[in-house]
Amino acid sequence: MGLAYYILDTETTGVKAGWHEVVEISIIRCSDRHQLTRFIKAEYPERADERALMVTGKSIPDLMNGDSKEDVIGMCERFFDQDGLTPSHRCIIGHNVSFDKRFCHAMWESVGRVFPAVCWLDTLKVSKEWAKKIGRKPDNVQLSTLLKFADVKLQNVHSAEGDTRNLYIFWKKHLSKLNTVSMIKREPHLVK
Repeated sequence: MGLAYYILDTETTGVKAGWHEVVEISIIRCSDRHQLTRFIKAEYPERADERALMVTGKSIPDLMNGDSKEDVIGMCERFFDQDGLTPSHRCIIGHNVSFDKRFCHAMWESVGRVFPAVCWLDTLKVSKEWAKKIGRKPDNVQLSTLLKFADVKLQNVHSAEGDTRNLYIFWKKHLSKLNTVSMIKREPHLVK
């Protein structure tokens, strides 16, 4: 049984998982390109960091829109369960994926659940290997810079839905052709 790959991105109210919240999550199942995107109603909008709001273009009232995190977690779990696999057979791909992992783990843990994927692959590292392989180097490894460098048309930057689509195209067009097995980190969600 091989790995099922998923592109995942979150938008949050700041950088501290467990204090700041996920307010948008988007997941693309690479095998069939199905995408799930949900906005999540913030429980603590007053904790939002001004810089995070500026990056995402959201206001405090915007944070009050969306589904409850419990409902979104249930939707995400049903989406993952459609593959018929165990968490050990799912690999989450993301750009600076350790950030998203911390937030997903904190969100699932806040409702007494375990995130349903164990393997994580960071396209920050993969894109550096890709740049070495093609013999050119982008100015930096920010997702928008890499996408322009790779000739991927940007859409809806700084939204989880847009960034997962952008990363999926970059992944399919360039990164999936590399041998990334050694770059996958196995990091199960250990509930505290």
